[in-house]
Amino acid sequence: MSNVPLITKQPIIDYIKVVADTLRPIVEVSGIYPSNDDNVAYGIYVDDVSTISREVNQPGITRCGTIYTMTDQFNILFVSIQDDPKWIFIEERIQGMAADSAFWNGYYEVTFTQTVTIGNRSEKRLYNFNLKRLNFND
Repeated sequence: MSNVPLITKQPIIDYIKVVADTLRPIVEVSGIYPSNDDNVAYGIYVDDVSTISREVNQPGITRCGTIYTMTDQFNILFVSIQDDPKWIFIEERIQGMAADSAFWNGYYEVTFTQTVTIGNRSEKRLYNFNLKRLNFND
């Protein structure tokens, strides 16, 4: 197995677009993730998936193997107006994606946290995903 994540951001973008493209007006889904100081337009932004940790897997040690638990991470940012009626459809799609074990093939645990920031007229919903997989060194 490789040390790189098992998934890239494009399948994640495609998964979210299934719902985002049906909403009127369409909610744009972008693979260009904004920096903290960017003025961010209405839409959904998907960050790159990257490996953030590599830990020795205890059962692998007891059996003299070199097995590691790898944690991959990415963010989804949804920027909208306050009380946007579309957010519930986006939220349901993101929660459904997190629970879709076939989509996360190769990962044994998928979790996410959500942070909501309310501005003067805007809302930002940040979903931080952690994906766990096993890595076997050759």
